[in-house]
Amino acid sequence: MTMQAYYFAHYRLLVDDALSQHESMQYLAEFRREMPYTHTFTVHMGDAALLDEQYAEAVKHPVRCETERFNLHDMGDSWAFASVLDENTLRRNGKHVLVCSRDYSEMTIYLSQEPYYEEHLQRWFTPSVPFSMCIRAACEAGMTLRDGMPLHAALVEKDGYGVIFLGPSGMGKSTQAKLWVQYQGADFVIGDRPGLRYIDGTWYGFGMPWDGKDGIRRQKCVPIKALIALQQAKENQIHRLSSQESIIVLLNQVMMPMWDDKAMDKLSPLMGQLAHDIPFYHLRNLPNEAATILTREAINAEG
Repeated sequence: MTMQAYYFAHYRLLVDDALSQHESMQYLAEFRREMPYTHTFTVHMGDAALLDEQYAEAVKHPVRCETERFNLHDMGDSWAFASVLDENTLRRNGKHVLVCSRDYSEMTIYLSQEPYYEEHLQRWFTPSVPFSMCIRAACEAGMTLRDGMPLHAALVEKDGYGVIFLGPSGMGKSTQAKLWVQYQGADFVIGDRPGLRYIDGTWYGFGMPWDGKDGIRRQKCVPIKALIALQQAKENQIHRLSSQESIIVLLNQVMMPMWDDKAMDKLSPLMGQLAHDIPFYHLRNLPNEAATILTREAINAEG
């Protein structure tokens, strides 16, 4: 079977043709340029005729994690991400289950291809491949087993280095990133969930094949110079965080596979090293040019 290769965060993602040609997977084309990689994830399209059998088998096993779109089941020798059977999930993504190896390197997705009709658009649709849900979750968990760290953050590049803005949803990560583009001449690499890796003594940030509301995702690799924890305020203030304070920020903003003890054992020391190696700042801010100037000056003062 022919496989298409995509590259992100020094990983390679192999996707079989039946899956990569699906309309909802086309944006992966932005990640075709070959990059160095240390590990490979493989995703196959399973036989749709086996969907009900695979789903029934998955839901027999304990639930280790629940989300709005899928439940993660521990099948002993594998993991299963099974869609939640509510009306919205069934219409938009169809019934589906992703079965993957314990280290997430081998995945097979079984999904319904029954078309659905959108009344207000007056047209039929085929359910999309849930790449940005269960496949993303599996890849991110696999990253944590292989020296990777996905963040709930936005990443920009300025003068060859990366600046990461962290914070809960609605705290202004994308806003600050866009302000850096507007006022500091930065390049917007990714609006949500960049990947971090420690390679040959340097921390790098990466654009990833998925993103949140902004839809900005570039196949770029940049050395990280600073991480900025955001808080909206009535005036702009910035101060350097201690390593202990930085860890608290990371505990809230790193995408953690809490269901997987082995992955969590890998992630904890990695967060500690990041907090020690890279300057962390807390930025109380307004959405204006002055916030970008204040941040840039604080970062540059580090040398």
